[in-house]
Amino acid sequence: MSEFKYACPVCGQHIKCDSSQSGTVMECPTCFQKITVPQAPAAGSSKFIITGTKVGDRPVPTASGDSRPATAPEKHFPLAVFTVIVLLCAGAAAAFVFHGGIFKSVPIGTNTITNASASAASSNLAPTNASAKVFGYRIDSGEVVFVFEPAEFGVQVATNVAVYVAGDFNQWLGASDGRIHNPLPAWQMHRVADDRYELHMKLADFQQRLQWEFKFVVNLNQWIDVPGTALNRTTGEPVNLTLTIPEKSGEPGN
Repeated sequence: MSEFKYACPVCGQHIKCDSSQSGTVMECPTCFQKITVPQAPAAGSSKFIITGTKVGDRPVPTASGDSRPATAPEKHFPLAVFTVIVLLCAGAAAAFVFHGGIFKSVPIGTNTITNASASAASSNLAPTNASAKVFGYRIDSGEVVFVFEPAEFGVQVATNVAVYVAGDFNQWLGASDGRIHNPLPAWQMHRVADDRYELHMKLADFQQRLQWEFKFVVNLNQWIDVPGTALNRTTGEPVNLTLTIPEKSGEPGN
């Protein structure tokens, strides 16, 4: 009896056995596949590696003199891994294309902290809404008068807190991370009644452009939401109030 080697038809592992084991069933030590041991090669052909037969398959012919060494079976890229890679690539492409709509940047001065009521946060304004009006200011006798009445905005403000006007016209008072870092005294509103704040500014200081965006800020970090009934609310996000300057200072105010 003599020993010879044969290859596993599944994983290509070389297995050593005795010629007396030809035709018996063995288990591959690598992939654990049951294999029928091939017939021992003819004398002088022991340098060639023959291939065993997977149990249930047709036997592989015995190696001849012109046989070549057995090679490991071709390994295919797993379909499941390929599918996951394709889905990840598609998701990344979609995120890049729709980046502007999904991750919209928020300009300085937006309401990062809100305390407005649900009724005041409505984004749709019905044309027949009798309470619809311009909020936050009036133009009177050469002045822009900013007006903040907490009840109209659906909030309550303690008497000892500061209320500011922040907008395009004052660089949003240096706001960042939802907090004002440059609270200029000139933009602090005055409490003129139990539930009313006003700030009088010269109209001429706003005539460089026809429209400005602004908001009211309480305690330097509470940006008051714009009511849904405001005719002068901006569209999209973030929602701010709009101050419109008459083209001629003699035109009637709001």
